[in-house]
Amino acid sequence: MKRITSKEIALSGISAAFAVIAVVLSYYVSVLTLVFYALASVALLLPILGESGRGAILAYAASTGLGFLFVGYIAVMPYVIMFGPYTILFYYLRKYLKKELFCLSIKVVFANLSFLATFYAVGLTLADFPILDRFPVWGRYVAIYVVLTVAFIVFDLAFGRLYDLLSYRFGGKLRA
Repeated sequence: MKRITSKEIALSGISAAFAVIAVVLSYYVSVLTLVFYALASVALLLPILGESGRGAILAYAASTGLGFLFVGYIAVMPYVIMFGPYTILFYYLRKYLKKELFCLSIKVVFANLSFLATFYAVGLTLADFPILDRFPVWGRYVAIYVVLTVAFIVFDLAFGRLYDLLSYRFGGKLRA
């Protein structure tokens, strides 16, 4: 097993710090909550750009623990369940699987399971979505998941483009 280098630890620490800042800001600036969760996800790219998957896992674990300490259970759950693991999944799928459509289907399944887990972990109910009152109960769930899946696919495409851009600009400088 390859030893962890000081560069990996430093990138992981910086990445964890940025992710914690974004998670804390998502709690205090409620209008931009999803934007800050997405930024926390992007912050985990720093060790990944240095080709360190375990550095990203280390940064995720550290930012999750610190997030629980700073803002509590409910505010951190979307990051813990969805946004943090997505970045790690993105890296390993991109590294080991080259079929884009197959990777996208795995990511969509992951996203839908994450939506479901976050829905129940945060304590949301259908009453939190009053715009969907004219649909039957099963239609409300379908509408929520269709909208969230489309939003996730757009996020995934933007995240992939951002990763490609950052990898092109900074990837060579960050690799050990």
